Amino acid sequence: MGARRMDLDATDWRILAYLRRNARATFQEIGSAVAMTRPAVRERVLRMEEAGLIAGYRAEIEPDVLGRTVHVMVHFKFHGDRAYAGKPNDVLIRFLNACPRVIRYWEIYGELDFLIEAAFASKEELHRFLDDLRAYGFVRSHLIALACLGPFPDPQGEGADGEGG
Repeated sequence: MGARRMDLDATDWRILAYLRRNARATFQEIGSAVAMTRPAVRERVLRMEEAGLIAGYRAEIEPDVLGRTVHVMVHFKFHGDRAYAGKPNDVLIRFLNACPRVIRYWEIYGELDFLIEAAFASKEELHRFLDDLRAYGFVRSHLIALACLGPFPDPQGEGADGEGG
């Protein structure tokens, strides 16, 4: 069953932008920011949750604080001529799920097969991971210099602060 389409007004977009910046914000705090009452904000947020638009709330972990200062994005492409013990994607997903340094990954379509975000305490640890990953396919890694949460695209042309532009 797919999610149904939901039409949002400018206030809904401002609420979503606020929640993306601070998912722990109270309905009162959000209401103050978007000029609505706490109950009105609560109703809108519950409606977006029930519709499946808001899929969850997560803690974002800062790898540097854990001593994992080598933060990378890895591009991955399967070897086209290699036989795998099962469906290639399933085999790689098992490997990635077993690696505690992997932050998240995306199965994608196009020139690459996966994008993998991971963080390591040392370059040596990164090299071991990449060597293990190369057993499955082609790997290219990129050091992440800065990670930012950008504004979510608003089809009405409103920015995260509710201003146009």
